Amino acid sequence: MFKFQSSAIENISDVQEGQVTVTFNGGRDYTYSVTDPANFVSDLQLVIDNEDSVGKFINLAIRGDQLTQAPALVTA
Repeated sequence: MFKFQSSAIENISDVQEGQVTVTFNGGRDYTYSVTDPANFVSDLQLVIDNEDSVGKFINLAIRGDQLTQAPALVTA
């Protein structure tokens, strides 16, 4: 789990098996596939350490295809 302050993002789970779950403020959870997990974690930690905008970072990662929305799991 990452520790940060954001007006848009409530939580970002640790990257596991090439996926990350982003919880937006308001409680909406989205799971994304990560093209390069090590690079994503490194870049995210740098954003947090520099106290830059985590919301902007996530938005740019989605728009730049570093994060792609993972298909929803279907349960029977």
